[in-house]
Amino acid sequence: MRDRPWELRRQVFWLQTATVSVMIVLVWIVLLAHSRTQADRDAAAAGIAPTGWGDLIQLELRSMLGVASLLLGVAVAGNALVSWRVRHTTRGMGTQALAWMLDFYEGVLRAAREGLILVDSHGHVQLINDEARRLLALRNVPPGTTVDDLHLPATLSGLLRAGRTAYDELHLGALGVVVVNQQPARSGRIVTLRDHTQLQALLGELDAVRSLAESLQAQNHEASNRLHTVVSLIEIGRPERAREFAVSELQLAQAMTDRVVGTVGDPVLASLLLAKLAQAQERGVLLTLELGSEALHTKLPAQDIVTVVGNLLDNAVEAARGGTAPRRVELKASTSAEYIDLAVTNTGAELGAAELARMFDRGWTTKAEPGHGLGLVLVRSTVERWQGTLMVDPDSELDDVPALTVRVRLPRLRGTDA
Repeated sequence: MRDRPWELRRQVFWLQTATVSVMIVLVWIVLLAHSRTQADRDAAAAGIAPTGWGDLIQLELRSMLGVASLLLGVAVAGNALVSWRVRHTTRGMGTQALAWMLDFYEGVLRAAREGLILVDSHGHVQLINDEARRLLALRNVPPGTTVDDLHLPATLSGLLRAGRTAYDELHLGALGVVVVNQQPARSGRIVTLRDHTQLQALLGELDAVRSLAESLQAQNHEASNRLHTVVSLIEIGRPERAREFAVSELQLAQAMTDRVVGTVGDPVLASLLLAKLAQAQERGVLLTLELGSEALHTKLPAQDIVTVVGNLLDNAVEAARGGTAPRRVELKASTSAEYIDLAVTNTGAELGAAELARMFDRGWTTKAEPGHGLGLVLVRSTVERWQGTLMVDPDSELDDVPALTVRVRLPRLRGTDA
């Protein structure tokens, strides 16, 4: 873009030259008009013929040349000053290069899949692109809007106000979790945003598939043990007992599958619940389902259903697994005309008031391993996005054992909405 660094300076030079030329001509005209008037007065007073234009020009030539020299000197100095200032401000780029750069920048800002926010040193937003407005659910953000006027979540707003350097920090946006990078610049700071919710949802689905695979592997060992039991019963001459044992196991598994699929209605949710049943059994936790008698069709898409129910059950199973026996988790579902109510109850370690207040905050987790603390954040953001409700009951009981219950209300999909 700097292949023509003298273009803007030449344009400024010719503009100033034309301006100075016009000024010199105007000054000369004024001088000649003043001399013409004075000569006519003197001739009238002396009673002689007035002086001609040629004589007037000769008489005023020295003054005219002096004025022209003065104006040219001022023009040269002004041109040098303006050229230096323009070259310093535009970093040597010409008008065409600046126009191309502006067009390219506008195209990049609109096409970029990352959100971009430019904040000046006074905390005013100078630029925000379309992706950033989408991730933060912002409409019109005129230049000069303060960070506080954006009404962002507390942690993200605090980061933008602080102006510190940040690399791949996770914050809650309007549509879910966003990855935030902030880099201070000479005149402010540059903030980039990436949508992390879709990636997290894909990771959640991958974890569900991995858990299902592990559960199938565990069931494979379990089926092998049952098969050996059946064979042993036949070998000792108890074929009827072997048949009863095999049929009862098949009937129990088939009955559970038929009940879940027939009651839930949504194949994605039904598959998720069956996978969580197997996963909980493998981890030594008893998961029971009370699904009611009506189909559980919500307005949420399959991805959001997996996010809400999957994360709630995962956290409940992990909490129950870390507690003492009996290790139990219960999912209750009920329906009304407008809503579907889900209640996930689990035994396990009791949480204090401070932990209950922070359990839906970003980064909060009871696990010691890094990389956790996003599941409940995604649950909360998904429920709020669909105008649902979310509450925690720490005083629940499950078979007379102290337990924790998370209640979620989601909008129900009615026949007219389908």
